[in-house]
Amino acid sequence: MSNIPLLRAKIACCHLLCLTSGIAPIMAAPSALPVSSSRIPLQIAPDSTWAPYEHTLEIEPGGVFDFSALIDAPAGKFGPLVATPGGHFEFSGKPGSRVRFWGVNLCGTANFPERDEADRLAARLARSGYNTVRLHHFDALLVRKGGKSYELDPARLDRLDYFVGALKKHGLYLNIDLYSERGFRDDEWAEFGLKPSSKYVFKGLVPVSDAAFATWARYAKNLLARRNPYTGLTWAEDPALIGICPINEDSPYARVHYGELAPLYRRAFEAWRKLPENAAAIPAGETGEKEAVAYNRFVFEQCIRADRRMAEYLRGIGVKALLTGSNHRTVQGLAYAREHYDYVDNHQYWDHPVFPKGGWRLPQAHTQFSAIRGDPALTAAPASRPYGPGAGAAFAPRAIMPTRVFGKPFTVTEFNYCRPNGYRAEGAVVMPAYASLQDWDALYNFQYASSRKTALEGGADSRFSIACDPVNLLADRLGALLFLRGDIAPARGAVSYAVHPEEAFSEIGKPFPDGFSYWGLVKRIGSHTGDAAPLSVAAYATTAASENSIATQRRFVSDTGQIDMRTDAGTLRVVTPRSELFSLPAGASVKGEHVIAGNGPSFGAIAVVSVDPESRPLAESSRILVLHLTDALPSGMTFADGDRRLVEVWGNLPHLVRRGSATLDLKLASGDAWRAWAVDASGKRLREVALVHTVSAAGDSWQLRMETVTPDGVQLAYELVR
Repeated sequence: MSNIPLLRAKIACCHLLCLTSGIAPIMAAPSALPVSSSRIPLQIAPDSTWAPYEHTLEIEPGGVFDFSALIDAPAGKFGPLVATPGGHFEFSGKPGSRVRFWGVNLCGTANFPERDEADRLAARLARSGYNTVRLHHFDALLVRKGGKSYELDPARLDRLDYFVGALKKHGLYLNIDLYSERGFRDDEWAEFGLKPSSKYVFKGLVPVSDAAFATWARYAKNLLARRNPYTGLTWAEDPALIGICPINEDSPYARVHYGELAPLYRRAFEAWRKLPENAAAIPAGETGEKEAVAYNRFVFEQCIRADRRMAEYLRGIGVKALLTGSNHRTVQGLAYAREHYDYVDNHQYWDHPVFPKGGWRLPQAHTQFSAIRGDPALTAAPASRPYGPGAGAAFAPRAIMPTRVFGKPFTVTEFNYCRPNGYRAEGAVVMPAYASLQDWDALYNFQYASSRKTALEGGADSRFSIACDPVNLLADRLGALLFLRGDIAPARGAVSYAVHPEEAFSEIGKPFPDGFSYWGLVKRIGSHTGDAAPLSVAAYATTAASENSIATQRRFVSDTGQIDMRTDAGTLRVVTPRSELFSLPAGASVKGEHVIAGNGPSFGAIAVVSVDPESRPLAESSRILVLHLTDALPSGMTFADGDRRLVEVWGNLPHLVRRGSATLDLKLASGDAWRAWAVDASGKRLREVALVHTVSAAGDSWQLRMETVTPDGVQLAYELVR
């Protein structure tokens, strides 16, 4: 993190948008999901629509899901990760060779496996194609029972150290936070001058409390500055640790209204406004709009000061990892903080649960909207729709695209297309497609598992864990393969939004214009502060006149020609030399270059990907992976009614897969006999399936008829070989 100057200018501010919980009001049910006008509970059970599925996390060595060839172990072999002037990552020992990352979050007790479990889990993650892991939500469990928030439990720390060594051995790089959810003893709260409160208060406290900073710093030193006996290095100096966020999802502007924090920020503001450089512009008696704008400016400056203080402390104890911060939310004012980080990070979810009774407990509510189509009841063009989940047009990840700062690497350390959304398999196509188009640098699914048990064995109970979700598990493996291999080309053009203080600080949560984000479906987009756009990037001002025209479109084709999304039809097509991907509503048919995909009566996401050992394109490949993802839910999951928007009972094993069918017409390498097998989630061949060969004047073609549920079994994937 570079030395951080303070803002000295007139100001405006930002509109609060919580991407991890921004659920629009229920307006209408999606057309392809069951609709009920009465409050008759819907329970998911084996029937003509749903069938039991044998879920597994393991990867068959050498199988079609073994992506270990993507991994270059051990992690750290090429030295520390560095950020390049062009805004990407490379290793210090391999200058000029760009590196990308795709990984998962491990949360809670999943970070503390036994030694044999640690080795097994690390090996499986590497075979899944992951080259990084974010260790998250472990700090509360790492604190000694009854101890202060910085006193670490030796036994737990030993388990974590061993796991870090195992991950490193298998080629997985590490990303961490230094505060996520650990609590504080009453005497610590007293030192902060507050009554016992929540983690959310602490996240906003560090910028205005020396005592809170000191407590944070002691934890950081106790974790990072001691030697890991299994690597021989401190965490601080280990090149396998590539990224640190000092405080997860802090963004103080979103917390200054808290009752415990508001007086502290106001007191600090009064001192700030008396500084000579501020006093003339903001008279002591000013209480109107000028004072409000000044306060907004102060809050972001205070964030910058806190970031600088934490960064200087970490560098002082020898930390080599790259540093970020403000890894949540999309307001313009955060650009002034983000431009000083080593890399920019953000979080986003599609159909994140909302809890009507609070407390992360059932019942939980969802929109059940498609990320592509949005709310089907809204017949208006995208520009006329609400800025939120109802908007569609790949709102996830489109909404965070403006927060990339050109010249900085961009990562997403939390994303998820959340269960039980019936369209979440769209994420298998949407996220790798647009992350690649934007030329981002790292993505981490939230999450692989939230407990040791689910990390090792899977299950059905965790809301976000892909280890408990057959659809998201396979979707994320596909994302890793496509992103790390670079199948989908970055956009040729780029447009940057110029953030100015007059606009950015006019509100405490001033958003980027909604219309600007739609350019991210065509070109690379991001932002910069001041007037001068980065080299090779057009300033948004030159295209602002056409903002409404692009936002009112219903078809968005990337400037590479590879990505074609139609929000009115609800379709997405991605065509590259090595892969063709489709997200299709019921009954839709879309043509690619070598694949024609015709979908049956249920929504489905389809991928046809060359996994040839020599990375040959589809037209020449000798081995192909096919995914056909519909939906999967735990047995007994119960909704309030048929629209599936309110979950009342979560359910349990076995998983039930939704019946779906699709037909693929494939133009493949001729002259050889092709064979096809249905495979399970490990990549193990289950049974051979028919692949019909046709010879015509147009050339050879093969037809694969896919059904998720058959008398012979339930399958979501296929392997084709010649």
